[in-house]
Amino acid sequence: MASYNFTIPRGDRSIPDILARIPRGFKDEASKGFAVLAEIGQQHYAEILQAVIVTLESKRPPLEKLAETLKIPVSQISSLFAACMFTVSVLGEGGSADEFINACLSASLLREDRVPKVRSFLETIVAQQPQIGRTIRRAEMPGQVLPSVSNFEVVVDLRMAFDGEAVAEVVPVAIVHVDTDAEVEELWFQASRQQMQQLKIDVDEAIRRMDLAEAWGNRGPKA
Repeated sequence: MASYNFTIPRGDRSIPDILARIPRGFKDEASKGFAVLAEIGQQHYAEILQAVIVTLESKRPPLEKLAETLKIPVSQISSLFAACMFTVSVLGEGGSADEFINACLSASLLREDRVPKVRSFLETIVAQQPQIGRTIRRAEMPGQVLPSVSNFEVVVDLRMAFDGEAVAEVVPVAIVHVDTDAEVEELWFQASRQQMQQLKIDVDEAIRRMDLAEAWGNRGPKA
């Protein structure tokens, strides 16, 4: 399954201008996705939007879970998600459903006969533009200037010491891979159980401080 780790900043650009800059391969994938979206009932829109929001915030699309929820083939979920990520990223920051539809029709991204079936999804996004726009802006802010984490993987290895032909000691070691959204910016390291426990403590403390900082930022400094 493909995954998508992106947002499309609107800025002052119009929707047609944004469409003109999108790679052909992605347009083809999104076009297939609109065909899938046209067959999905409105009762699933909230779940789709939640999956997109989770992806914007965590950079890890829950594609398997979404495919299971929507009861659609795995082969279709990547195309659907491409269309939904694109739509939310563009329309979530402004514009009307008609403006988006006309731009997509002109760019051959959406077929005329599918418009009535996807319009309700677009109108759902428009109705939630203030909340979605804020989520997009907040998702973009941590990724400014420096590379951002795009993937974090951990596997556990066993290191064995031998005494002759017998295993004398066995020690677990964590092998960690951290990938970023920048080219050749990857990190591999190994850590003992004690080091991983300390890392967990440090991460928990960092999250606690982030919660405090966000709460302070939302209320502003005391006079």
